[in-house]
Amino acid sequence: MKKVLFALLALLVLGTAGWANVMAKDVLLVGTESTYPPYEFRDENNQLKGFDIEMMEVIAAKMGKQIEWVDMPFDSLIPSLLAKKIDIVAAGMSATEERAKRVAFSTNYEISISAFIVAEGNDSMKVLEDMKGKTIAVQLGTVQETYSQSLEGVVVKSFQKFDDCVREVILGRVDATLMDTPVAKSYVEHKDFQGKIKIAFEQEITGSGKALAMNLGETELIEAVNKALAELEGSGELDALKAQWFK
Repeated sequence: MKKVLFALLALLVLGTAGWANVMAKDVLLVGTESTYPPYEFRDENNQLKGFDIEMMEVIAAKMGKQIEWVDMPFDSLIPSLLAKKIDIVAAGMSATEERAKRVAFSTNYEISISAFIVAEGNDSMKVLEDMKGKTIAVQLGTVQETYSQSLEGVVVKSFQKFDDCVREVILGRVDATLMDTPVAKSYVEHKDFQGKIKIAFEQEITGSGKALAMNLGETELIEAVNKALAELEGSGELDALKAQWFK
């Protein structure tokens, strides 16, 4: 009986240590979703690029850590974080009050409004009231999905990737898609979509800024990330990254 109790106690201690010991690791597992340019995307060589990618690499370097990137669907990021399959989420995630009930957020590093994308030549949607009776494609698990579902008279179709949302617009299967303005501009200017889509109008959907997500128990990690972010902002490096990626 004593052996069983000792074994259970050992497992409990190990579990607790694993929960709040990310800073003891040399390599951080960082989750992202690579169809969200200019925050994160894959280049012609299938390498991860973008604002979040570069910013997180600099933050990790300031912390004396290396990164192993884990690319997954957006709606899997928080569940994977809670399951301790990743240590941090860097994916243009909005730090909403609802999400903050489950995860800890860093200080905000960027605030952007959203934009509706429609097919080129479609001038029927210029203000929010025009969306009534329309069908909107959104990415699963995003604030855009939550916001669209709150609109009266709107049909919402959810997809795992924003690429799919944009293609639904081009194919005429939906009327519009909704995403952060920097992302919308990136898609409109992309060679695969140029001349096929346009930004109809912009809309503020949440007052929440973008932040890095971590587990609530990781106090030391949260403090280290916020310290690195403060250094980035104070040195002007953060503004330089924004100027580079948000043109």
